Amino acid sequence: MDQEANSHPKRLMRWPEVERLTGISRATLTNMSARGDFPRPVQVSTHITAFLSHEVFEWLEELEHRRVNYSPKRFNRAGVKA
Repeated sequence: MDQEANSHPKRLMRWPEVERLTGISRATLTNMSARGDFPRPVQVSTHITAFLSHEVFEWLEELEHRRVNYSPKRFNRAGVKA
């Protein structure tokens, strides 16, 4: 875990906050969690699930290493696929 992830206090994040932070829908986050591509929520009580904030922020930090490299040959100046 790097220093920036440590700067976020450990707390619970409910679904709406995680959806806003990531820009990803609950259904997609659920599928990603099931595949192991996103942190799994924890059962806080009978009717409440939430995410551990430090795990969500770590996942966001790891995205920096997954940037897409577009080849300039594949697109013309208008940005349309050649």
